[in-house]
Amino acid sequence: MELHKKVPVLIVGGGISGLTAALFLLKHGVTPLLVERHRSTSIHPRARGFDVRSMELYRELGLSEPIRKAGEALAPGWGILTGVSLAIALKNKKPRKGEAVSSPSEMKGLGQLKKLSPEMAARCTQDLSEPILLQAAEERGAETCFHTQLLSFTQNEDGVTAILRNRDTGEQQTIQADYMIAADGANSSIREVLKAETTGPGALGNLLNIYFEADLTDFVRGREFSLLRIDDAGIKGLLASINNSDRWVFHLHYDVTKGERPEDFTHERVITILQKVIGLPQISIRIVSILPWQPTVKVVTEMQHGRIFLAGDAAHVMTPYGGKGANTGVQDIHNLAWKLAAVIQGKANPALLHTYSTERQPIGRYNAEQSGKMTNEYGLIKRMNFTFLGSFLTVMLISYLRLQKLFPKTPVSLLGNLLGLPVYRYSSPAITDGDSSTKGYIKVDALTAQPGTRFPHLWIMHKEEKISTLDLLGKGFVLFTGIDNIYWKQAVMAVNKELDITLYSIGDNADLIYTDKPIQDTLQIADTGAVLVRPDGFVTWRCKEQTAASPEKLSAVLKQILGC
Repeated sequence: MELHKKVPVLIVGGGISGLTAALFLLKHGVTPLLVERHRSTSIHPRARGFDVRSMELYRELGLSEPIRKAGEALAPGWGILTGVSLAIALKNKKPRKGEAVSSPSEMKGLGQLKKLSPEMAARCTQDLSEPILLQAAEERGAETCFHTQLLSFTQNEDGVTAILRNRDTGEQQTIQADYMIAADGANSSIREVLKAETTGPGALGNLLNIYFEADLTDFVRGREFSLLRIDDAGIKGLLASINNSDRWVFHLHYDVTKGERPEDFTHERVITILQKVIGLPQISIRIVSILPWQPTVKVVTEMQHGRIFLAGDAAHVMTPYGGKGANTGVQDIHNLAWKLAAVIQGKANPALLHTYSTERQPIGRYNAEQSGKMTNEYGLIKRMNFTFLGSFLTVMLISYLRLQKLFPKTPVSLLGNLLGLPVYRYSSPAITDGDSSTKGYIKVDALTAQPGTRFPHLWIMHKEEKISTLDLLGKGFVLFTGIDNIYWKQAVMAVNKELDITLYSIGDNADLIYTDKPIQDTLQIADTGAVLVRPDGFVTWRCKEQTAASPEKLSAVLKQILGC
């Protein structure tokens, strides 16, 4: 091992966010060093799935299908039940007929939402998804060092100096990095050393995460579920399915005001509790682990500290309710990676990096606050009165379907955010023609190529292959135009002397064959208009009609974005 090493980016943390960071940096031509203090990827299931937007991003990496396949055992598990035991909760629930719904977007009546993305949400627990990400990162050239601890770090205007220690040999190594990504989790030591200011109520309860094995395959077959809220006089907790077969997690509330402590819950006592929770005396139970934890809402007010960037749980700790924790981290990374690569490769001014926190901090804060609102006084998810998707999602679904019937153009933001559609708009200097004075989480009513929003998904024919417009994004800037684009071709030729931009025309006789609707409806541009999309898939500029000045205008826009 080199005792002194220079790298462009040091990633601290080998969980979902850190591994995703390595993959997207590699895609943009930057080879990072990733260090993780544990010996391996997570052995605990924790995060149990990815929303629509995260699956779009893993599609970009060619990993959406491997992740979906790895989690197929949990895929039918949708729904929140309430009862005093699993046996009683399922007693009157008839086994389903036909194929199980593997994603809410497959539900009858959600056709309009399903049209907004080429992907669906997917179930896959953290212990299954992380090895897939790690293998892909290493195969694609990332350097990874597990069982390696960050001892200390300093930074100056030239970079970050980090001292690492191999936990097997005790050998120390000095790393000089241009930038560092802190993806070291909810208890981030980097966040603490930086003394990053945070907001939020903090801990919302005291729970034991009890990971156990119990073969319930035959009992739950055809009646798979996601969560069971146990509401009994002596037990308050939440049973979570891991594979709808023999692996489960029970989150048990313990009362510190009554002097209860984690160490009071021996394996014997916990097995007795689990027997009551399951309600099937003949079932054998084996405890895998018992970990105390606190559902928490705590968000940093600034995600960039010099040359160090906080991402994922290190930036925004939230409860698991709503399923946004890991997903928000994945999407943080996607926003950051192309910006880091552009700066490292000399294509952009370092000021571009300031837009990372400007764009992502409001999203993390909003998701964290929403998760907190779903938490009750025990630190558990609030009572659900419906047995399918839970009261919150069910009410939203009913509202959406009723409004769709009355008003076909109902805003997708009613339900889209919960399913993971990016129904929000960024506001920063890296977005032109947008309202940069607006702060916070900005919802949008539709995705129609507004500056600051994710470019619309459209099924198109490209080189005799049916693909999504999103499949053309992710590497560099892309300019989508109408059919009449002579000036735009000249503009791209002029700009490509300095920066590579791909141009596609869209229409019934264009580079991308699209005949479903006029582009005036889908992109809100004329046949002579254009939409410029960033490497992260977000629209940065829209010009509704071209002019002879289009080349100069495009050049000016790019200089503004990359020189933020």
